[in-house]
Amino acid sequence: MRKNLVVAHANRLVAVAWISFQPDGSISVGLRDRTFVLESARIRKNLWNAYNRIGIKYIAQNANEPMLPVANPHFTYHPPIQFHLKSNSQRKSEDEEIFSGIADVGIVLSQQREMPWVRATSAAVSKLKASSPARDDGIDSEDLVVQLPAILSDPSAAIEVDFIRPENVRAALNGPVWEIVWHGVGIRILAKGIGPQVATLSWFHFS
Repeated sequence: MRKNLVVAHANRLVAVAWISFQPDGSISVGLRDRTFVLESARIRKNLWNAYNRIGIKYIAQNANEPMLPVANPHFTYHPPIQFHLKSNSQRKSEDEEIFSGIADVGIVLSQQREMPWVRATSAAVSKLKASSPARDDGIDSEDLVVQLPAILSDPSAAIEVDFIRPENVRAALNGPVWEIVWHGVGIRILAKGIGPQVATLSWFHFS
């Protein structure tokens, strides 16, 4: 199952991101354009402690350090504990991932109501390609459309994707917030309009 995140502004529809829900329970969040991430985020966080967890923020906005350009990045959660970030051209088998880490989502959600995950900002929508019809690849797809305010002359889209407890999912939501249960975890997707930005990808990780 695939959800295409589409923004509507000034009589244009622009696809900015996608969220893929895979049969093995994996969940991927991908962006459709070149994006910048922190150069310092190219690390491995393969230690985890259920009792003394630390939340780490890899926040790219307003950072005073080198940035790494990544074309079409996607962040994937492989249950129950694996996370990795890479682009379409990078191979996990060759250790080409930008970031990898482990965190037990189920245990985190038993200790707190939500687990922050991805924060993404698109470029200004005027610089992005108009949305095209979904690929006929046999995957069940749906467009999640959010209307950006007309008062913003050339907005960017700010996207948040978080894990939440499945019992707290509100299935009837119809934007700009959507909530979905997938293989025992809840996912909340939020999109909103902000002033024009450089495209960046940030994330949280609990270790």
